[in-house]
Amino acid sequence: MNHLPWLLVPFAYLVASISFAWLVARWHGINLREHGSGNLGATNVGRVLGGRWFALVFILDCGKGWAPVAMMIWLISNATDPHPALLQWGPMSTGLAAVIGHIFPCYHGLRGGKAVATSLGVIIALSPIVAFIAFIAWLLAWAIGRLSGLRASMAVGPASVVAAIIAVSFQWWWLGLAGPQRGATLLISLAGALILWRHRSNLGDLLGRRQCDTEQHRNGGAEERGRGAPAD
Repeated sequence: MNHLPWLLVPFAYLVASISFAWLVARWHGINLREHGSGNLGATNVGRVLGGRWFALVFILDCGKGWAPVAMMIWLISNATDPHPALLQWGPMSTGLAAVIGHIFPCYHGLRGGKAVATSLGVIIALSPIVAFIAFIAWLLAWAIGRLSGLRASMAVGPASVVAAIIAVSFQWWWLGLAGPQRGATLLISLAGALILWRHRSNLGDLLGRRQCDTEQHRNGGAEERGRGAPAD
Protein backbone atom coordinates (compact mmCIF):
# COMPACT_ATOMS: atom_id res chain seq x y z
CA MET A 1 0.00 0.00 0.00
CA ASN A 2 2.89 2.36 0.76
CA HIS A 3 4.18 2.05 -2.81
CA LEU A 4 0.82 2.33 -4.59
CA PRO A 5 0.57 6.15 -4.32
CA TRP A 6 3.82 6.51 -6.27
CA LEU A 7 1.88 5.40 -9.35
CA LEU A 8 0.25 8.82 -9.26
CA VAL A 9 3.54 10.38 -10.42
CA PRO A 10 3.45 8.91 -13.97
CA PHE A 11 -0.34 9.25 -13.92
CA ALA A 12 0.02 12.99 -13.23
CA TYR A 13 2.40 13.35 -16.18
CA LEU A 14 0.07 11.49 -18.56
CA VAL A 15 -3.00 13.46 -17.47
CA ALA A 16 -1.20 16.81 -17.62
CA SER A 17 0.04 15.95 -21.12
CA ILE A 18 -3.57 16.23 -22.32
CA SER A 19 -3.76 19.66 -23.96
CA PHE A 20 -7.19 21.15 -23.39
CA ALA A 21 -6.07 24.12 -25.47
CA TRP A 22 -5.48 21.83 -28.45
CA LEU A 23 -8.77 19.97 -27.89
CA VAL A 24 -10.86 23.16 -27.63
CA ALA A 25 -9.22 24.62 -30.73
CA ARG A 26 -9.74 21.39 -32.71
CA TRP A 27 -13.38 21.39 -31.64
CA HIS A 28 -13.60 24.75 -33.41
CA GLY A 29 -11.81 23.31 -36.43
CA ILE A 30 -8.58 25.19 -35.70
CA ASN A 31 -5.03 23.92 -35.48
CA LEU A 32 -3.69 26.06 -32.66
CA ARG A 33 -0.11 25.49 -33.81
CA GLU A 34 -0.90 27.58 -36.89
CA HIS A 35 -2.63 30.49 -35.14
CA GLY A 36 -1.63 33.19 -32.68
CA SER A 37 1.66 32.38 -30.98
CA GLY A 38 1.36 28.69 -31.87
CA ASN A 39 1.53 27.83 -28.18
CA LEU A 40 -0.75 25.16 -26.71
CA GLY A 41 -1.96 27.19 -23.75
CA ALA A 42 -4.93 29.11 -22.42
CA THR A 43 -3.50 32.49 -23.43
CA ASN A 44 -3.23 31.51 -27.08
CA VAL A 45 -6.75 30.08 -26.96
CA GLY A 46 -7.96 33.44 -25.66
CA ARG A 47 -6.01 35.23 -28.39
CA VAL A 48 -7.56 33.07 -31.12
CA LEU A 49 -11.03 32.17 -29.79
CA GLY A 50 -11.86 34.79 -27.16
CA GLY A 51 -11.99 35.33 -23.43
CA ARG A 52 -14.60 32.72 -22.45
CA TRP A 53 -12.56 29.94 -24.06
CA PHE A 54 -9.46 31.24 -22.30
CA ALA A 55 -11.33 30.93 -18.99
CA LEU A 56 -12.47 27.38 -19.79
CA VAL A 57 -9.01 26.15 -20.75
CA PHE A 58 -7.44 27.93 -17.78
CA ILE A 59 -9.82 26.18 -15.36
CA LEU A 60 -9.27 22.77 -17.00
CA ASP A 61 -5.49 23.20 -16.96
CA CYS A 62 -5.68 24.26 -13.33
CA GLY A 63 -7.72 21.15 -12.55
CA LYS A 64 -5.24 18.77 -14.12
CA GLY A 65 -2.57 20.19 -11.83
CA TRP A 66 -4.74 20.11 -8.71
CA ALA A 67 -6.37 16.67 -9.06
CA PRO A 68 -3.30 14.35 -9.00
CA VAL A 69 -1.71 16.23 -6.09
CA ALA A 70 -4.99 16.24 -4.15
CA MET A 71 -5.30 12.50 -4.78
CA MET A 72 -1.76 11.93 -3.52
CA ILE A 73 -2.45 13.94 -0.35
CA TRP A 74 -5.69 12.02 0.19
CA LEU A 75 -3.97 8.63 -0.20
CA ILE A 76 -1.23 9.65 2.23
CA SER A 77 -3.73 10.91 4.81
CA ASN A 78 -5.66 7.63 4.62
CA ALA A 79 -2.63 5.33 4.70
CA THR A 80 -2.10 3.43 7.93
CA ASP A 81 1.67 3.85 8.04
CA PRO A 82 2.92 6.02 5.15
CA HIS A 83 6.62 5.93 4.43
CA PRO A 84 8.47 9.12 5.46
CA ALA A 85 9.75 9.57 1.89
CA LEU A 86 6.16 9.47 0.63
CA LEU A 87 5.12 12.06 3.18
CA GLN A 88 7.96 14.38 2.25
CA TRP A 89 8.27 13.94 -1.50
CA GLY A 90 5.06 12.31 -2.74
CA PRO A 91 3.01 15.48 -3.32
CA MET A 92 6.06 17.34 -4.67
CA SER A 93 6.89 14.58 -7.17
CA THR A 94 3.28 14.39 -8.32
CA GLY A 95 3.00 18.16 -8.76
CA LEU A 96 6.30 18.37 -10.61
CA ALA A 97 5.19 15.57 -12.96
CA ALA A 98 1.99 17.52 -13.72
CA VAL A 99 3.88 20.73 -14.50
CA ILE A 100 6.39 18.90 -16.70
CA GLY A 101 3.54 17.07 -18.46
CA HIS A 102 1.93 20.36 -19.43
CA ILE A 103 5.18 21.89 -20.69
CA PHE A 104 6.47 18.72 -22.38
CA PRO A 105 3.35 16.70 -23.30
CA CYS A 106 4.01 13.23 -24.65
CA TYR A 107 0.97 13.49 -26.96
CA HIS A 108 2.16 16.66 -28.71
CA GLY A 109 5.83 16.16 -29.46
CA LEU A 110 6.97 17.52 -26.08
CA ARG A 111 5.81 21.01 -27.11
CA GLY A 112 3.14 22.27 -24.74
CA GLY A 113 2.10 25.35 -22.81
CA LYS A 114 3.75 27.53 -20.21
CA ALA A 115 2.22 25.82 -17.16
CA VAL A 116 0.83 28.88 -15.38
CA ALA A 117 -2.64 27.41 -14.80
CA THR A 118 -1.31 23.91 -14.10
CA SER A 119 1.19 25.30 -11.59
CA LEU A 120 -1.60 27.25 -9.92
CA GLY A 121 -3.63 24.05 -9.55
CA VAL A 122 -0.65 22.29 -7.97
CA ILE A 123 -0.11 25.17 -5.55
CA ILE A 124 -3.81 25.21 -4.63
CA ALA A 125 -3.46 21.59 -3.52
CA LEU A 126 -0.21 22.19 -1.63
CA SER A 127 -0.54 25.73 -0.21
CA PRO A 128 -3.98 27.29 -0.78
CA ILE A 129 -3.02 30.60 0.87
CA VAL A 130 0.03 30.98 -1.38
CA ALA A 131 -2.13 30.16 -4.40
CA PHE A 132 -4.67 32.80 -3.39
CA ILE A 133 -1.99 35.47 -2.94
CA ALA A 134 -0.39 34.55 -6.28
CA PHE A 135 -3.77 34.75 -8.05
CA ILE A 136 -4.51 38.19 -6.58
CA ALA A 137 -1.03 39.33 -7.63
CA TRP A 138 -1.70 38.02 -11.14
CA LEU A 139 -5.00 39.91 -11.37
CA LEU A 140 -3.44 43.16 -10.15
CA ALA A 141 -0.44 42.86 -12.50
CA TRP A 142 -2.70 42.03 -15.43
CA ALA A 143 -4.94 45.03 -14.67
CA ILE A 144 -1.92 47.33 -14.44
CA GLY A 145 -0.68 45.98 -17.77
CA ARG A 146 -4.05 46.70 -19.37
CA LEU A 147 -4.11 50.22 -17.93
CA SER A 148 -0.62 50.85 -19.32
CA GLY A 149 -1.83 50.06 -22.83
CA LEU A 150 -1.04 46.36 -23.27
CA ARG A 151 -3.49 44.08 -25.04
CA ALA A 152 -5.17 41.50 -22.80
CA SER A 153 -3.09 38.64 -24.21
CA MET A 154 0.16 40.60 -23.92
CA ALA A 155 -0.54 41.47 -20.28
CA VAL A 156 -0.82 37.79 -19.33
CA GLY A 157 2.92 37.07 -19.62
CA PRO A 158 4.18 39.83 -17.30
CA ALA A 159 1.33 39.11 -14.88
CA SER A 160 2.33 35.44 -14.77
CA VAL A 161 5.94 36.34 -14.05
CA VAL A 162 4.89 38.67 -11.22
CA ALA A 163 2.60 35.99 -9.75
CA ALA A 164 5.39 33.38 -9.90
CA ILE A 165 7.83 35.67 -8.10
CA ILE A 166 5.25 36.54 -5.44
CA ALA A 167 4.33 32.87 -4.90
CA VAL A 168 7.95 31.76 -4.48
CA SER A 169 8.83 34.71 -2.24
CA PHE A 170 5.82 34.27 0.03
CA GLN A 171 6.31 30.51 0.31
CA TRP A 172 9.93 30.95 1.39
CA TRP A 173 9.08 33.79 3.78
CA TRP A 174 6.07 32.01 5.33
CA LEU A 175 7.16 28.37 5.50
CA GLY A 176 10.65 28.02 4.02
CA LEU A 177 12.15 24.55 4.31
CA ALA A 178 10.57 23.77 7.66
CA GLY A 179 9.46 20.19 8.24
CA PRO A 180 6.84 18.73 5.89
CA GLN A 181 6.68 21.93 3.84
CA ARG A 182 10.15 21.36 2.42
CA GLY A 183 8.79 19.53 -0.62
CA ALA A 184 6.11 22.15 -1.28
CA THR A 185 8.63 24.99 -1.07
CA LEU A 186 11.02 23.30 -3.47
CA LEU A 187 8.22 22.48 -5.91
CA ILE A 188 6.82 26.03 -5.89
CA SER A 189 10.36 27.32 -6.47
CA LEU A 190 10.86 24.95 -9.41
CA ALA A 191 7.47 25.83 -10.88
CA GLY A 192 8.27 29.54 -10.55
CA ALA A 193 11.62 29.05 -12.30
CA LEU A 194 9.94 27.12 -15.13
CA ILE A 195 7.33 29.85 -15.57
CA LEU A 196 10.06 32.50 -15.77
CA TRP A 197 11.96 30.41 -18.31
CA ARG A 198 8.87 29.74 -20.43
CA HIS A 199 8.00 33.46 -20.52
CA ARG A 200 11.47 34.70 -21.44
CA SER A 201 10.44 35.44 -25.03
CA ASN A 202 7.34 37.35 -23.89
CA LEU A 203 9.43 39.51 -21.59
CA GLY A 204 11.95 40.09 -24.38
CA ASP A 205 9.18 41.22 -26.75
CA LEU A 206 7.71 43.49 -24.08
CA LEU A 207 11.08 45.10 -23.29
CA GLY A 208 11.72 45.54 -27.01
CA ARG A 209 8.35 47.23 -27.44
CA ARG A 210 8.96 49.55 -24.49
CA GLN A 211 12.38 50.49 -25.88
CA CYS A 212 10.87 51.16 -29.29
CA ASP A 213 8.14 53.33 -27.77
CA THR A 214 10.75 55.28 -25.79
CA GLU A 215 12.87 55.88 -28.90
CA GLN A 216 9.83 57.01 -30.88
CA HIS A 217 8.89 59.36 -28.07
CA ARG A 218 12.39 60.83 -28.00
CA ASN A 219 12.52 61.18 -31.78
CA GLY A 220 9.10 62.77 -31.80
CA GLY A 221 10.16 65.25 -29.17
CA ALA A 222 13.30 66.09 -31.13
CA GLU A 223 11.25 66.68 -34.29
CA GLU A 224 8.86 68.95 -32.38
CA ARG A 225 11.77 70.97 -31.03
CA GLY A 226 13.26 71.15 -34.54
CA ARG A 227 10.06 72.48 -36.03
CA GLY A 228 9.71 74.98 -33.23
CA ALA A 229 13.26 76.34 -33.60
CA PRO A 230 13.58 79.76 -35.35
CA ALA A 231 15.03 79.74 -38.85
CA ASP A 232 18.45 81.32 -39.43
